[in-house]
Amino acid sequence: MERRVAAMLTVMLALAACVTINVYFPEAAIKDLSEQIEEEIQKAAEEAESGSEAEAPPQEVQGDLREEATLLDLVFGVSLAHAQEAVAAPEISNPAIRKIIESRRARLGALNKFKAMGVIGENKDALVVIRQLDAVKELRERAEVQRLVKAENADREQLYKEIAAAEKVDLSQLPRIRQTYAETLRENARPGEWIQLPDGAWRKK
Repeated sequence: MERRVAAMLTVMLALAACVTINVYFPEAAIKDLSEQIEEEIQKAAEEAESGSEAEAPPQEVQGDLREEATLLDLVFGVSLAHAQEAVAAPEISNPAIRKIIESRRARLGALNKFKAMGVIGENKDALVVIRQLDAVKELRERAEVQRLVKAENADREQLYKEIAAAEKVDLSQLPRIRQTYAETLRENARPGEWIQLPDGAWRKK
């Protein structure tokens, strides 16, 4: 009898060891959110490169646009602005995430400058790293690079935690959030910038 019970317990333990626990991870939602966040941040770079925001269209053109928008409202029952709001992820309006977006936007120009020089690269964990500090000659600029990397990574570390909270993902899944976000960062990298692939290899975009 005891042998039979022991055998049954052994079988039950073996079965339990084979059970795979599926942990909730909304990869598609996090990928989409990462793309929208980075798009928001990139707007700052585009505005800075253009020198100023585009000039407002003449009054008569604005009137035409308003008429077209009104016509769309009548035909479809919704304005283009409302349609865009419906597509945007609500997490973008999250105060904590919004604060990080604005903080990252403020340093984006300087960060892109050093990325273009090959000084800073995007690693596979969705963080920025210093690759060639020797390319920066002035001590003042070297200190700026180190400050930028530290501040940017602090914002990103907090961002990934906020994304986990917004998507109701356990913090144990932060590595997967990083991997998903890193994919978006690699896709958005500019030609000539350094990116690290999932296997750890570095290459220029």
